[in-house]
Amino acid sequence: MARNSFRSHLSLLAEKTFKKFKKKRPLIVGLLVLAIIWEISTYFLPPIITPPLKEIALAIMAIFSDLDQFKHLLATGIRVFVALIVSFLMGALLGTLMGTFDKVREYAKPLLHFIQGVPALSWVIFAVIWFANVEFRIGFILLIVTMPAFALYIESAVRGVSLDLIHLSQAFQANRLQQFRMIIIPSIIPEVISSWSVNLGAGVRVAMVAELIGSTLGVGFQLLNSQAVFDMAGAIAWTLSLVMLLSIFQEMISFAESRLLSWRPKGEHS
Repeated sequence: MARNSFRSHLSLLAEKTFKKFKKKRPLIVGLLVLAIIWEISTYFLPPIITPPLKEIALAIMAIFSDLDQFKHLLATGIRVFVALIVSFLMGALLGTLMGTFDKVREYAKPLLHFIQGVPALSWVIFAVIWFANVEFRIGFILLIVTMPAFALYIESAVRGVSLDLIHLSQAFQANRLQQFRMIIIPSIIPEVISSWSVNLGAGVRVAMVAELIGSTLGVGFQLLNSQAVFDMAGAIAWTLSLVMLLSIFQEMISFAESRLLSWRPKGEHS
């Protein structure tokens, strides 16, 4: 019985792995083609432009095996993760208020659009002038760039909640807290997931730019060092390492989505 159970579990795991591979097959094929083209180009171009894949692979291995290097990748990941959590909490509160009260939306929404219209590089310059502490500077930049998107996504989701459901809850004499917990929150989860997916990429890009100025810890700082010594292999290795970290965060979001939306029919979510 135990052996049959183990075989069944192993078969299910293999099936899931195959499905994931099949889903990501276009990406894998595209990366393989790109790698082949890159390796061929190394025979015609100098290493400073297109270093061999072996050098890039060794540089990536050094990042993950050397604690002194890995801490830079970890620092960037922690900065982005913590800043996005704070940004989400603030954006969720503001977005919920905007979606619930017309007056709040009337005054807050134009201001959020204005903030979004300011280039991220401008916020970096402002932060350098305003704040002496590097960590506070980077956190402010991440917050000001990502919070408006969280607020606007959630405001739109709250306003999109079905009035039929609200009226049904009122017919059952549900109070505001019960309506929020049992109707509004489940209804806005897809938009919340989308806002995290969008802001995750934006947060990583902004963190890289913020770390280029004044920081002595992080992927941005290491990229600046690679540029200073014309280390193309190192620059690519740090970039790819950050992409790997971003992929881990995205898998975490996908896992949360699959759990939070497990009640929906399969055709309604990926």
